[in-house]
Amino acid sequence: MKKIFALMLALALCLSMVGGAFAEESRGTIMWLSNLSSGIQYETTRDYLTAICEKMGYKFTIVYGDMFNDAAGNLTAVSNGMTSDVVGLIASQDGGLQSIMEQYPELYVAGYNTDMTSVFTAGGANEAVLQKPKFLGTICDGFQDGADMGHQYFEVVKAKGWTKVSVVNFPGYAYPNQTAAVNAFMADVEAYNATAEAPITVVSEPLTLEFQPLADSYFLENGHDDLDAIVAFCAGIDFVYPTMVTAKLNGFCDMRTQIITGGFNNNADIIADIGEDKNIAWICISPSEDPAYPMVLLDNAISGTQFADFAVERIDSKPYVIDSVADIDAAMNLGMLGSGDVTKAQVSVDDVLNLCVRFNAEATYTGLKDLFASEQVTVDALLK
Repeated sequence: MKKIFALMLALALCLSMVGGAFAEESRGTIMWLSNLSSGIQYETTRDYLTAICEKMGYKFTIVYGDMFNDAAGNLTAVSNGMTSDVVGLIASQDGGLQSIMEQYPELYVAGYNTDMTSVFTAGGANEAVLQKPKFLGTICDGFQDGADMGHQYFEVVKAKGWTKVSVVNFPGYAYPNQTAAVNAFMADVEAYNATAEAPITVVSEPLTLEFQPLADSYFLENGHDDLDAIVAFCAGIDFVYPTMVTAKLNGFCDMRTQIITGGFNNNADIIADIGEDKNIAWICISPSEDPAYPMVLLDNAISGTQFADFAVERIDSKPYVIDSVADIDAAMNLGMLGSGDVTKAQVSVDDVLNLCVRFNAEATYTGLKDLFASEQVTVDALLK
């Protein structure tokens, strides 16, 4: 009987271990409501999140948000991709977020690559989301306050010594932060010109692109043929740069005109045209490692081990500035952004696990925020 009992006990222990391993491999699915569907930034985010989820024990799936951040479109996207094992949502769109969380009340939600203005603004369409206990906050695509982006772009123009520029942006109904950025930029120019020996002229009113490329006729308009630079708060590499290059080839645009903007494209010709004296003088994007931020919050919440010092917030993304040939070479070859190689992440998959309370009892929310605000996630870190 003793032998039989020992055998049964050993069998029970084995089954327990197998069951535990199975549970660890089946923690549920993390869904990403993406604002992208192609390109190197999309692919890098997809592969990075896939690697993190696999190491943490989750499955990973992607649904695609509405191009215009439409509430109904985003809800439909999530609903069409929803399965019973989805336990967490990484939202890169805020349209319809309240409806999504009401329809799926057990779903934990954290944001990435979105400032969630409609959530964090009094009277916003999704303000009620802030009161939902399963909403965990967001890491923005850049600054939570668009005015900070306007100040940042102005400082670039001033540092470059440019005195004749134009401004292009996306519509405020889709990107309210860009409206704030334009207003702050124009205010900075006005204040600077009050005492400047060489004032900055902003040629014509800022142009709002309705998600269409800059028109060829833009450079035929008065004053646009000899600009120092185009300040493109929109995704200028895709929507402004091609038109500018064509205009130069046709003799409609001064060969010295440059562009400063956000966004990224790993097309070889574009990469070769980024740097101090190139057509693209300066770009600023968010670090490729930012998706780790919502994953840490989601894992803590799903595991019931949230940070003791946790607060629902939106935090700025650290500016990932590329403004030299050395910078773009480093981003393409040494970091995850250009290579698509997850092993080159400046916050490794193992680092991400160490930020989670489940894997590191001493992990704190303050430490998480400090990391994503640090030089570790910048281009400069790759050059050291």
